[in-house]
Amino acid sequence: MTLEQLAKQGRRTETFTTAATISSNIFQARKANLRDSFIDCEHIKHRNEVVEMRNGVSFIDDSGAKSITATYFTLSDITAPTIWLTIGGCDDYEELIPVVRQCVVAIVCIGNDCENVSKSFGGVVRGGVRNAGNMEEAMKIVESMTVSGQNVIFSPAAKSVEMNDDVLASEFVKYARNN
Repeated sequence: MTLEQLAKQGRRTETFTTAATISSNIFQARKANLRDSFIDCEHIKHRNEVVEMRNGVSFIDDSGAKSITATYFTLSDITAPTIWLTIGGCDDYEELIPVVRQCVVAIVCIGNDCENVSKSFGGVVRGGVRNAGNMEEAMKIVESMTVSGQNVIFSPAAKSVEMNDDVLASEFVKYARNN
């Protein structure tokens, strides 16, 4: 495995995959097993999955990131300017401010509980924080602001109390692939 292949996997995926491989093969861990587990991350669903590349924009499903920490690791591995789709519901976004400042150009918050997102990041990202009632509306906002070379990432950073997380994830993938 080359360093480039390892870097593409990202720090969070690397750690998760290593832990999963070691725990499942603790008595049979071999160099080949570890190497193969770093290269093949197909079994990790809804974590940093590039679901579509359209007009130079990567659409990334990270809907499995239902905590601030999970989203932190995702965003800290991003290198291209990113539009972050999230849901409201978290009380404290302080931990995310440095990584958001570094790579996020705009935020689209889905749902009715977006006040804390707006307060925390309104002055941090140059594109501001936009609110959307549902995923369809969020994707229309995203389509109006993306440019080639950017990422659009759906990483909730919280569990939704008003919307079904699995439905949001499938809607994100559907809109990313069909528009």
